Amino acid sequence: MYYVLISMGALLFSMQFMFNDGYQKENGDGWNSTIKLTFYTSVIGFIITLFVNKFNFEFSVFSLILAIVYGIVCIALNYCTIKSFEYASLSVYTVFSMIGGMALPFIYGLMFGEKLNITKIVCFVLIVFSIILMADKGKNSKRAFPYYIGVFLLNGLVGVISAYHQSKVNVCVDSGSFLMLVKIVMSVFAFIVMINTKDFRINKKSYLYCIGISTFNSIGNLLLLIALLNLPASVQYPMVTGGTIVFSTIIDLSRKVNVKKREMIAAIIACGSACLMAL
Repeated sequence: MYYVLISMGALLFSMQFMFNDGYQKENGDGWNSTIKLTFYTSVIGFIITLFVNKFNFEFSVFSLILAIVYGIVCIALNYCTIKSFEYASLSVYTVFSMIGGMALPFIYGLMFGEKLNITKIVCFVLIVFSIILMADKGKNSKRAFPYYIGVFLLNGLVGVISAYHQSKVNVCVDSGSFLMLVKIVMSVFAFIVMINTKDFRINKKSYLYCIGISTFNSIGNLLLLIALLNLPASVQYPMVTGGTIVFSTIIDLSRKVNVKKREMIAAIIACGSACLMAL
């Protein structure tokens, strides 16, 4: 059942990319548009998670502290993402983001007692290979490199914080409540920034994009948090990364987007790796 939850989470994250792309085309990649996106998706995400969690909202100081750290990491990640887009290609950015999001939780899990075996090693290496295979180097500036490192570390920290929170079952709140705490932290920060800029406006189409992003991201993250209670991080995050590659490719094919041969090969490798990890 938990492998199904991971697969569903990967599918939802893949679908989220379409709405992110739509929002960016509508509003650009500037800091103000990102803060607005953070505010509206956090508020909408809180409401969605509260509903999915059957209006149950728990609180603990431990979870609040981690939610604040989680929120700061996400905001810093958004900043690094914006800055990297100024100097570099989306494709190479994605490589650093996806490998970081998989590698750091993988290493964290092994450091805290999760077993390392040949299957995990093979799957990890194959998924890294498939990510690199998908990359189109394009034009990149040396000025982008610090932001690439930031994206690598920060996206990985999101998974590490999630895994750490879920491992402390005696002091942490339930998965839905933790996600809601994160949404509160991020929406409060964004609101304070928006008060200073006095700019709250987005158009109707952007609201719809925010609803789509919030729905897929919130439910996807909730499924992964639930799965973390029963599956080790060193298994879950490689599977999520591999699954996201596969579903993103399928979605592109369904949208009649031109998918290159190497991208198809990468998706096949990622699919096989994710299936192998689940065995």
